[in-house]
Amino acid sequence: MSRKNFKKPTRRLFVFLHATFSSLWIGGALSMLILIFLKHPTNEYQLLAYNTAIKLIDDFVIIGSANGVLLTGIILSWKTPWGFFKYWWVAIKLVLTIAMAVFGTVALGPWTNESVTMVQEMGMEAINSNKYQHIQLMQMIFGPLQFSMMLFLLYLTVYKPFKKI
Repeated sequence: MSRKNFKKPTRRLFVFLHATFSSLWIGGALSMLILIFLKHPTNEYQLLAYNTAIKLIDDFVIIGSANGVLLTGIILSWKTPWGFFKYWWVAIKLVLTIAMAVFGTVALGPWTNESVTMVQEMGMEAINSNKYQHIQLMQMIFGPLQFSMMLFLLYLTVYKPFKKI
């Protein structure tokens, strides 16, 4: 592909894809938060079901949509007049999206996977484990933080509040 910018129909397609992936990422994150904060299992099967549901949302919605947001955002920056570092709102979105994807890959995702493994191995005793409790606390702190950052990125996308760099 050359550096020439997209024509309007192609740009609109990529904006549509970017918005779709963003919506999926936000919706998946909200779904995970609801499960994290509202789970009150009474037996090991319920505990496993909660943790497995969170993992499935992560594996099949969060990972794909986060990668889709990052890829379409990079393509839009490259092939539109917005560029990567012409506008503060684009640069901030790029940096935060990369940071969120990395943090999700190195922390949130592994915590989610570890929770499922612990429940599979320990059953309800996992709830009393310091490690499991720590993981749940980290998810309760960083999940909402990640979600808030997603909403901030959405705000930047809609309002484009900052001037040119």
